[in-house]
Amino acid sequence: MQQTINGLAVGSTYALLGVGVTLVWGVLGILTFAHAQILTWGTFGALLALHMGLPAPLAVLVGMVAAGVLSTVVDLAVLAPLRKRNAPEFSYVVATIGAGLILVTVLRWRTDAQIENFPREGFPVGALQFAGQNVPRLQIVMLLLAVVAMVGLGYWLNRTSSGRSVRAVAYNRETAELLGVNSQLVYSICFFVAGGLAAVSGIFVAVSTAQVSYSSGDGLLLIAFAVVILGGMGSVRGAIVGGLVLGIIEVYATAYVSSVFREIVAFATILIVLVARPSGFFGKKEATRV
Repeated sequence: MQQTINGLAVGSTYALLGVGVTLVWGVLGILTFAHAQILTWGTFGALLALHMGLPAPLAVLVGMVAAGVLSTVVDLAVLAPLRKRNAPEFSYVVATIGAGLILVTVLRWRTDAQIENFPREGFPVGALQFAGQNVPRLQIVMLLLAVVAMVGLGYWLNRTSSGRSVRAVAYNRETAELLGVNSQLVYSICFFVAGGLAAVSGIFVAVSTAQVSYSSGDGLLLIAFAVVILGGMGSVRGAIVGGLVLGIIEVYATAYVSSVFREIVAFATILIVLVARPSGFFGKKEATRV
């Protein structure tokens, strides 16, 4: 039971990260390689807010907004011009890699490549008794955030006019524009939401480890892609499930096999799933819907 709870908590962080990536994929059809740096910038934004004396909830909000704005700026400055020119998909990949390198270089320069301490004051601490197990409060908050994100995104995409606009653009941008949908606004919304969710993941990882550096998001980017592929390209529900499954597998591998084989066991499981179901848990052959 304890390991399952731990796995769900770790997986909730992965799920939040994967949802942001899959949201951008569902609309734009690309995997943005600048996502890790946006996550890290959002985490440093929260750290700066904490140093300024803001309470933890407001600091998290500052980090989310900072990451969301930065993500939107990357789209407007780098990707929007490519869309206007109908650039091939590979151009987007190269462009996001370049944007990510710029962001990580600037952050490395500003921090002198030093590891910064991330304060835990104001964040949930201690543990609760649940079914005879000690469950850290921070893990409970992380899991609740993943559930809220899943429910909130599902409601937004299916029950609101802006969410339906997102789905329309994901299905066919040209047709959506003919129907009066502002596709650029849809892109900006999606990048903002993706950046904000990434920041939450980065902040809670920083709280768990009590540190952050300019390269904190690098390892999480590979995990985000793994989550998206495991859950199914373009599926928000798949990203949530994929993140939780990956978290449980990693924790079980650490507890019952060895921490050395944690990632090996996790990615071997992903390979097995993809051999049995190449489109992932909830993916379709043509993963263009959100």
